[in-house]
Amino acid sequence: MKLPKRIELWLLLAMIVAGLIFVFASRQSGDEPAGATLTLDGAPFKHYRCVIERDRGNARLDIDLRVQNAGAEKLVLQSPMARLLSGSDREIPGFYLPFDSVPGVAANSTQDVQLSYWLEAADFLGALKLEVDGRRIDVKGARTFDLNSLKNTEKKTFNPGEW
Repeated sequence: MKLPKRIELWLLLAMIVAGLIFVFASRQSGDEPAGATLTLDGAPFKHYRCVIERDRGNARLDIDLRVQNAGAEKLVLQSPMARLLSGSDREIPGFYLPFDSVPGVAANSTQDVQLSYWLEAADFLGALKLEVDGRRIDVKGARTFDLNSLKNTEKKTFNPGEW
C-alpha cells in the first residue's frame, strides 16, 4: 500500500486529529450533563402573558416567557422538558403547526419564547401550571374561566395572576 505523497493530505489529516483531540479532551468532569438547567434571577423562567384564541369548543393558549439556558446544549421546550398541566395533573398537548419550529433556547443565552397548547373547555375549570425542567409556575388560578364568554376566533390577553 502506498501512502499519499502530497503534503496537503497529511496536513488535513493532522488538523482533523488535532480537532478531535481538542473536542474530546476539553470536556471537564464538572461539565453539566445534557439536561440543561434554567435560571433567571434565581427563577427558572419569567412569565409575561397568556393569549387565548377560541376555536369553537376548544381554545389555543399561547404562553409568552423569557427563559435563560445556562447549559452547554440547546434547550428544546417540548414535552417532557416543558409541560402544561391541568389541576388534575393531566398533561395538555402542545399545539404546533407542521411548518412551525419547536421553541428552544440556544446554549448559554436568554430568549423570549412562546409555547402554544390546545385546551378543551374542561381545562378552563381549574388551575393550569407550566412545568419546565421540574419547576412549576401558575399560569391560571383555580377560578373557572367561561370559554363561551369569548366569540369564536376572538383573542383575549391575560397577565400573570389575572385569571
